[in-house]
Amino acid sequence: MADFKTPGVPIRAVLFDWDGTVADTRPGIFNSVRYAIREHGIPDKPDDELRYFIGPPLYDGFEHVFGVDDDMATTLTDTYRVYYRDRGIYECNIYAGVGDLLRELHDAGVKTAVVSSKPKEFLDRLIEHFGFADCLDAVVGPAMDNHNSNKTVLVNQALKELMLLPSTVAMIGDRHFDMEGAKNAGVNAIGVLYGYGTEEELCRAGADAICEQVVDLRGYLLQHCGIS
Repeated sequence: MADFKTPGVPIRAVLFDWDGTVADTRPGIFNSVRYAIREHGIPDKPDDELRYFIGPPLYDGFEHVFGVDDDMATTLTDTYRVYYRDRGIYECNIYAGVGDLLRELHDAGVKTAVVSSKPKEFLDRLIEHFGFADCLDAVVGPAMDNHNSNKTVLVNQALKELMLLPSTVAMIGDRHFDMEGAKNAGVNAIGVLYGYGTEEELCRAGADAICEQVVDLRGYLLQHCGIS
């Protein structure tokens, strides 16, 4: 674990990204992307290129990976959701130890939230499916038809809902979008390496600390949340 900057005040709330931080969602995302492009006659891409879809808004993913314009990106996103809504959404696995960590933090009085660029409608279904509803104080994601899934906007929304100062909050994520959103909102940015980002990516985006495994993240959060 790399700890670049220790928070100056105890952490009172922890915001978790979903894809690559709470859950390994690659199977459902990749299957949904391939369903969308197949329906529109677009050639497939290898897995290493499709990794870009894990983290940013879908519209950005289709534009970046397949080079389509805004209108086609919107069409592909709508088609993606045909598969994802009932099948792809559940083709994922919670990272071992993350569910226990959420409950441990919540039971200790630390506020917890999921903050993701995934539409809130899907987040609510996933959280109910995996039984996390009773250990989360907020769930923040964009509306289904909102193309603007800027992480800074979402983090600021979470801060408003939780009614806490940014300096008392930590954002946990595996991609640069999470770190940048956290830094721009003034909260502590904690990167994790068990997801889909790299240490170089997270450092470049301004991570205050980087945890390699869930056990490292737990140790970091318990220490800085003042939980013995």
